[in-house]
Amino acid sequence: MPNESFRRKRRAATPHKSNQPAARPLHASMAGLLHLRVTRFRRDEDGSLIIFSLYIMLCMMLAIGMALDTIRFEYNRTLLQSTLDRAVLAAADLDQALVPKEVVEDYFDKAGLADHLDSVVVTQGINHRSVTANASAEIDTMFMDMVGIRTLTVPGSGTADESLADIEIVMVLDNSGSMGSNSDYRLNLLKPAAEDFIDAVARDADDTDGTTAISIVPFATQVTAGKDLMDTIKHTGDHSSSYCVTFEEADFDSTTMSQTKTYRQTAHFDPSGTSWTASSNDLVCSNWSSRTITPWSTDAEYLKGRIKAMEANGWTSIELGVKWGAALLDPSMQDALTALADKGIADEELRGQPFSYERDNTMKVMVVMSDGENTNQYDIKDGYRSGNSPLMYDSSSKDYTYHYPERSGTYDYWHEDRDQWYTYPDGSNPKYMTWPEVWADMTVNNFAKNIKQDAIGGSTSTYYDEIVESYGSTLKNTRTSEICQAAKDAGVTIFTIGMDTYGQGDATLSDCASAETYFYDVESLDISVAFAAIALQINQLRLTH
Repeated sequence: MPNESFRRKRRAATPHKSNQPAARPLHASMAGLLHLRVTRFRRDEDGSLIIFSLYIMLCMMLAIGMALDTIRFEYNRTLLQSTLDRAVLAAADLDQALVPKEVVEDYFDKAGLADHLDSVVVTQGINHRSVTANASAEIDTMFMDMVGIRTLTVPGSGTADESLADIEIVMVLDNSGSMGSNSDYRLNLLKPAAEDFIDAVARDADDTDGTTAISIVPFATQVTAGKDLMDTIKHTGDHSSSYCVTFEEADFDSTTMSQTKTYRQTAHFDPSGTSWTASSNDLVCSNWSSRTITPWSTDAEYLKGRIKAMEANGWTSIELGVKWGAALLDPSMQDALTALADKGIADEELRGQPFSYERDNTMKVMVVMSDGENTNQYDIKDGYRSGNSPLMYDSSSKDYTYHYPERSGTYDYWHEDRDQWYTYPDGSNPKYMTWPEVWADMTVNNFAKNIKQDAIGGSTSTYYDEIVESYGSTLKNTRTSEICQAAKDAGVTIFTIGMDTYGQGDATLSDCASAETYFYDVESLDISVAFAAIALQINQLRLTH
């Protein structure tokens, strides 16, 4: 078909018009391609963990290396410290016969560490030794050097102490009548508690860690020293029926028992009985063996036996118990202990005690127990204590005669059995009784009423007051405070126990204690708990001395 052929030719002859841009030059295409690839590379995250892992691995290797340096440091420190500890412990042993410093040096030499021992300091006392040693070593680091630490210094220090703590303990225990109430209810609770206390603080006979000397001071109206202890101090020696001391006001300002002063012996008398003869239950100074002070013993079984023997009777005199307790801890009684040791009464190993308050590794403790407040104390006034009395006695006829020369006329002998005045005494061989003999024979009330008042008239109470010196609770509380303070000032640690006091005497006992926490206000059933707590504190104090 001509038309079709014509169109084809025409189409072929007509130039083709394309929508594509014209080809760029070669250098332009390469630059674009490079830009494209850089952009893609920048955005590509493949392989980034490899770099982070390499960084972590490097840190871990450094940490492991530093740990190895630390292990080397700790190994050397342990070796150095263990050598120090063994060396000072051996050197501080009081049984060690070698020179302490040389002992430490020998330990380091045998361990191959002689060059690392810096110093050895030895402190020696009568019954203690302290050894302190210092050492050091320097080690080169292997990995810490990478962070600027080239060396590590290994320090070492050790101190060992060994001491023989000598303890002096006084148990001041209430034996007054109230302790015997309800069939000795309180006393029967006190005894096992006190015995357990002795077991807790006493040392075995073969214990080399010092001594524990224990004294027991039972108190009631008075404190019975006993003949042997009384003989170690100067006293008036008015009689030999019982052995107590009536202290003066100034005596409560000090713990000492003077070796030059003459102390006043308490009269042996019954101030409260109303019968003719004196009752042993009412004597101011008891002559019961159970009431006698037990001084300076290390024998736990003997001490517990003395506790078991205690009996309740009499008034309450805390200040007298504390005074004697303080004296038994005071160095002024060293001669007394020596004298008793010579007689076999005090333990031989305790010679030289009571130690000085300033002596190292020595602890002095007083435990004061009472069930109430101070009450009454008595003694005979001057003029009625010694010498002959106006009362005569015939031992054959048992007759008493009161001689009253001041009576007018010649009838100045009053016969007690006839209640009549005569010119001569009654009996065939009458003798004047000394005042101590009178008080050993009859009560003060009997003499005042049935002798003197019946003979010359007057007032029984007036005559009684002329004879008897009374000390009330106010004065006794003041004296308790004074002697407790003197003991504390001297260095005595005081524990106090109030048993069923119901507030009576608590202030006195609390004031006496070395600290508020050293006063135990307990009901009767808890007395054992109080003694156990005190024993625990004493043993803890022993470790810190």
